[in-house]
Amino acid sequence: MAQKRKGKFSKKKKSTYSKAKAPSVAVSSPVIVDTLPASATPVVVAKKPIYSIFQQYNEDKIQREKDLNKDSIKCAPVYPRVKKEDVIFAKRLKRDIYFVEESNKYMVPKTAEQNLLYLLLNAVKDNKIDAYQTWNDNTNKLIDLIAYPDLMKKTDTYAGLADVTQAGESPGMRKKSGLRLIEDWYFDKNRSEFKPYIIAIGLIVPSTAQAVDINNLFGAPNMPPNPTKLDDPSVKVGEVGSGMVALFYVNYPTIREELCKSKVFHPNSVISYSFDDVFQLRYFNSLIIEERNPDGGKIGDSKDDKGKNMTGLDKLLEADRVKKSLMQYEQDMWNY
Repeated sequence: MAQKRKGKFSKKKKSTYSKAKAPSVAVSSPVIVDTLPASATPVVVAKKPIYSIFQQYNEDKIQREKDLNKDSIKCAPVYPRVKKEDVIFAKRLKRDIYFVEESNKYMVPKTAEQNLLYLLLNAVKDNKIDAYQTWNDNTNKLIDLIAYPDLMKKTDTYAGLADVTQAGESPGMRKKSGLRLIEDWYFDKNRSEFKPYIIAIGLIVPSTAQAVDINNLFGAPNMPPNPTKLDDPSVKVGEVGSGMVALFYVNYPTIREELCKSKVFHPNSVISYSFDDVFQLRYFNSLIIEERNPDGGKIGDSKDDKGKNMTGLDKLLEADRVKKSLMQYEQDMWNY
């Protein structure tokens, strides 16, 4: 009879050599030694409490900013690239924002870190942003750079900006000053957007408070012996398009990175807006004082049908007409 072939998985023959067993070692039981004195209490390390669903994200963000150096972080959203041939409508406007209005008071609170005036002046002092003396309507450009020491000489005596640099305290500035925006409204047919593009922002005060010849800002002969300050009751906030002068201007597109790093005061603590958000999303109340047209366009110099200067109410109505004309233009773009 033929022998059966061994299968693939057949058991191998055990080796005659057995593995040597390791010698047995007696293991003594571990001895627990109490190293703490009888009177000492153990140190308890508590875990960090979590009080909000946003806490972990915010803490991670703060740590990332510390690691990356906050000054190098770009937080302002990039403007869209708009081609000139895609713009089918554009209009230059000037508008004033008065801090005395209830809807604008949040821009200049007593807290210095959330005060827009303090933020701008401090950034000029640290050479983070550039300040200019004048906006030239003929060239449509900012001219005459002004250094911080010269700026304070210009404003310390007349407007009280020195108080703003001291923890944002300046009641006169909060009540009788404001901002002047120079902006272009344009319609981009490529994106179907009707949006503003802010070019410059100026700090404005009543002309009587500055009390100095604009053409000779530092000339002693034109300075009055007793300049009027903002805390003087006789100083009034100007009318539409008149009575207010700019102490200095800043170029808005170049300062957005500074504005976006500072948060504004908001009664709802969950909402966190930056000053760049405020201007981009138009969270303010303003008054149009000038539009570009063949007649010059300054509402403060407008005349009625009889050739007489407009009264205060007529100027307000004219400013409202310009605002509504922009809204009407956008509405007409979508009518078929």
